[in-house]
Amino acid sequence: MGKTFVHGCLLAVLLVTLGFAFAPAAAAQTGDVGYEGPPSAGAGSAPTGSKPESKLWWNDGFWWASIWDTGSADFHVFRLDQGTQTWTDTGVALDDRPSTRADVLWDAAAGKLYVASHRFSESPATGYPSRLYRYSYNASTDTYTRDPGFPVTINNFRTETLVIDKDSTGQLWATWVQGGKVWVNASVCNPTCNDASWGTAFSVNPADVSSDDISSVIAFGGNKIGVMWSNQSTSTDHFAFHSDSAADNVWTIENALQGPGLADDHINLKTDSSGRVYAAVKTSKSASGDPLNVLLVRSTGGSWSSHVFGLVRDHHTRPIILLDEANGLVRMFATAPESGGTIYQKTSPMNAISFAGGLGTPMVKDADNEVNNVTSTKQNLNASTNLAVLAHSGAGRYFHSFFSLAGGGGGEPPVASFTAVPSSGTAPLTVQFTDTSSGTVDSRAWDFQNDGTVDSTAPAPTFTYASANTYTARLTVTNAAGSSSTTRTITVGPPGGGSSLTFTPTDDAYVRQPNPNENAGAATTVRVYKSGTSDTQSYFKFTVTGVTGPVASVRLRLWVTDASSVAGSIYSVSDTSWSEGTITWATKPAPGPLVTIGGGAPLGTWVDYDLTGAVAGNGTYSFLLKDGGTDAARFSSKEGASDPQLVVTLGS
Repeated sequence: MGKTFVHGCLLAVLLVTLGFAFAPAAAAQTGDVGYEGPPSAGAGSAPTGSKPESKLWWNDGFWWASIWDTGSADFHVFRLDQGTQTWTDTGVALDDRPSTRADVLWDAAAGKLYVASHRFSESPATGYPSRLYRYSYNASTDTYTRDPGFPVTINNFRTETLVIDKDSTGQLWATWVQGGKVWVNASVCNPTCNDASWGTAFSVNPADVSSDDISSVIAFGGNKIGVMWSNQSTSTDHFAFHSDSAADNVWTIENALQGPGLADDHINLKTDSSGRVYAAVKTSKSASGDPLNVLLVRSTGGSWSSHVFGLVRDHHTRPIILLDEANGLVRMFATAPESGGTIYQKTSPMNAISFAGGLGTPMVKDADNEVNNVTSTKQNLNASTNLAVLAHSGAGRYFHSFFSLAGGGGGEPPVASFTAVPSSGTAPLTVQFTDTSSGTVDSRAWDFQNDGTVDSTAPAPTFTYASANTYTARLTVTNAAGSSSTTRTITVGPPGGGSSLTFTPTDDAYVRQPNPNENAGAATTVRVYKSGTSDTQSYFKFTVTGVTGPVASVRLRLWVTDASSVAGSIYSVSDTSWSEGTITWATKPAPGPLVTIGGGAPLGTWVDYDLTGAVAGNGTYSFLLKDGGTDAARFSSKEGASDPQLVVTLGS
């Protein structure tokens, strides 16, 4: 039985809305968000990839998925039991090859399920057939049966992606990238379309693409088929469309997004009932404040607009979109950080695209391991379908999230975050607070001294701290689905106090007991975690210079990228000879005395550790962060968007 969803308000909405009698569910592991699903051993890496492909579909009151069955060692049709939030194997076999990935299309009008399955590789090559499977559905028995004559071959390549869709005439289309070309193939229609007979593939791109580029296809506007592809060589995302009544090789090409660093191999497409096309794409930008993930929208008139989903410093990757037309929302999902972590969601009104800053709302999280490669359906959502997304955990298991869309898409409390400028100084200190929460905020409450008093409900208030002390400022944001809170530390020194020096680490890295020879010095996060014999710790090294007098106080500040109720404890480390490029669990230096015990680590905040007494003056200092909880806390490393800081305040 899967792990229960930690957002209790979501489960309550689900129970009331859908009227299910839930069977007793296993207790969720602390820190999980979503439901743990079947194991995937033998499936190959990332069975919920790739970016433009869909692994789920909605039919006849159920969510279904292409999921690996470890017993038979092939992919099967699984059905989601919404009462227990567990996946049930129907026994209907899909592709029997490991290391394959699939794109799934449900055609409700024809009552047909199409599964395009290909051998996955980022180095395309011939000799690996891509297969098209077709199934008929029996509503009286809730079963799928493979149609005679299937599977058939679409192409003879192993590829990074393979995507299919069907146009208004019933013609099936497929696209992939191989050998610098964006290939398109279609089923034969002469005049009746035959799903089992495919023509000769042809390319639609005038300029060769790189081996890392991908393509996707979508039927839109009631009478058109479109193909989008990335070209990192020319920094362009292209879109070509074809009228269903035209010859197969007649296409019009548009530039959807063009400019230095604006193309990367991440594409996910949807279309709405009016014929607009939506594309979730990723750029190759690298500066912290640059757009990294973007939503492109093609109007019915053919013009393209661009809307920022997240910045480079947010580290989102592998974005997908779902259209909730009943509630007028675009729902965009992405992983952060890029190496794997948590699946986040942001929403925007469809008719006024704008996404809040920050990471978004956590939707899928495995407290033990990173999750990645979120996938869902090609279909648009409504109150009947509700919403389901599927991802894959580093522990080798599927993870999913499910919630109701009734009542305006409830079940999404806002995620609190705010800025405080300045966050330290001498008394009296006036601080400008700004609410940067993501999601819908109906009300907010500021408690600037964490004493239980609501000091303001404004979005951007100021507050003056009159006396020296270390304060905790708290913001609580609320909507109909629930609330969340976050805090920041405000440090106020005595009037006329000494100046401060801020240092960033020369080296930082995490080490993990289960992977004793792993080096993570280049990772964008440091982290702390402890569960049984599984232990993750982080090391920091600073060179302190410019201290000309007595040291009054010292703080280590870490920016939280993945929240936890346990921020860990800091120990001094006398051995400073280690480097981030070589340190592993097996070679890590031994800890010295305990310096301080941290509190919690709220998402999107600075956590301050008081290291006063651990730094006496100029020199090189090492510290160890350990004693984490079963819900891993992750912080930005010096390779991430927000460097760790060692703040040394001098005496007056």
